[in-house]
Amino acid sequence: MDSRWWSLLKNPEALRQWVEGFGSLGPLVFICLQALQVVFAPLPGEVTGFVAGYLFGAFWGFVYAMVGIVIGSSIAFWIARKFRKFLAPRLSRSPNFRRLERFMQRRGLMAAFICYLFPGFPKDYLNYFLGLFPIPFKVFLMIMTVGRIPGTLALAIQGDSLYERDWLTLGLVGGLSLLFLAVFYLKRDLIYRYLENGASGIS
Repeated sequence: MDSRWWSLLKNPEALRQWVEGFGSLGPLVFICLQALQVVFAPLPGEVTGFVAGYLFGAFWGFVYAMVGIVIGSSIAFWIARKFRKFLAPRLSRSPNFRRLERFMQRRGLMAAFICYLFPGFPKDYLNYFLGLFPIPFKVFLMIMTVGRIPGTLALAIQGDSLYERDWLTLGLVGGLSLLFLAVFYLKRDLIYRYLENGASGIS
């Protein structure tokens, strides 16, 4: 991704003006941009989720971001499945892939779902990782979609709140998101232990 795209993604107002320049095709342009971001993963998806809310409002921003995420994730899963022999030796060297493999051996598909919920886990790469496992596409699609909804919705609300200068909503949703992130961070060792060793629970 060249410097122009980087500058647009780092400047929500400039990106808004650029997307609006496409008129009625603006949402489609953003959906394509979101899908490409997921496939190529040049930066965390949280950035574009926030921008979606800033561009289109909380509801439509969430819808467009999720459509792009579903399309991009499906493409990534298909690429990994189609070119498994080429990608497996390379992706399997990733520490995150080996960790996911251990999680899946202990907790099955629930581990993949938790990884999509887990703040900080590389969700865009997770699509490729799961493409290497013998998971039906329909099952992957359900796990990925449901797992990405909470975070994407929260980001879209925050982006919309920033554009509308609704500092109360921004503070509340942002504060809850930070609290959620802090809990996951502080409990990450217990969560990993639960996924990896089959512990009876997390306390």
